[in-house]
Amino acid sequence: MLKRSAFYVGKEAAVNKPATPAAPKELRKKGYHHKDLRNALLETALTLIDQRDGPHFSLRELERALGVSHASAYRHFADKAALLDALTAEGFARLAACQNEELEKAQGDPMEKLKALGVAYIRFALNNKGFFSLMFSERGDEDLERSSRIQHNQQALTTLLDCIVDCQSAGLIADGDPKRIAGYVILATHGLAVYRTQGHDPLGSGNDDAFFPGIDAVNEMTITPLLINRPSAEEIAARWFAPLDPASSES
Repeated sequence: MLKRSAFYVGKEAAVNKPATPAAPKELRKKGYHHKDLRNALLETALTLIDQRDGPHFSLRELERALGVSHASAYRHFADKAALLDALTAEGFARLAACQNEELEKAQGDPMEKLKALGVAYIRFALNNKGFFSLMFSERGDEDLERSSRIQHNQQALTTLLDCIVDCQSAGLIADGDPKRIAGYVILATHGLAVYRTQGHDPLGSGNDDAFFPGIDAVNEMTITPLLINRPSAEEIAARWFAPLDPASSES
């Protein structure tokens, strides 16, 4: 089931709008140093995004949650869009750090580097649900000319494109437009990340472990059609779709 747009407005949203959660105790202070208030605004906004599954709050709510004046918040962010843009930039910085951490484990192997990016993407999504929701959901209030989201997204894409080109140069995957291959590769990892972060139950009965392939399996199955030397259908079935131990698949 598709989720509502991250920036949903309307009567239903007004009626069912969740109460503003109290700011974390450590953030509710009588006063803030200049930098501390900026960080507190960002952290509280991220908490609300995670709790409400999107940026469904106002700047005034953040100010009330933290007990600060509008003038104080305005010194850091002219409006909500500016605050969300700053959060988005931080999210992509964390994604890049996660990518670099996984790429280092690949030790320069082109195929392992390509797989590492898939692992990094899903790991980042699961550990940073608020950031992930904000970074990859459309916002109705976003000023694309002022926002840096497209620029940051392009940087993440460039890292993936470089890995694809390296695999092609090494004769590991088929030739073709790297950007189109990237679009295909992203579909599976993004789909698993979205499904996991939205808290959906698997179709039918059973637990997630029995229903969904793991991160490594998703990566390998996504890349398999691109391989120059592909495994056979029998090898694929044995590697990824063998029956699980009944004891491990119980709900």
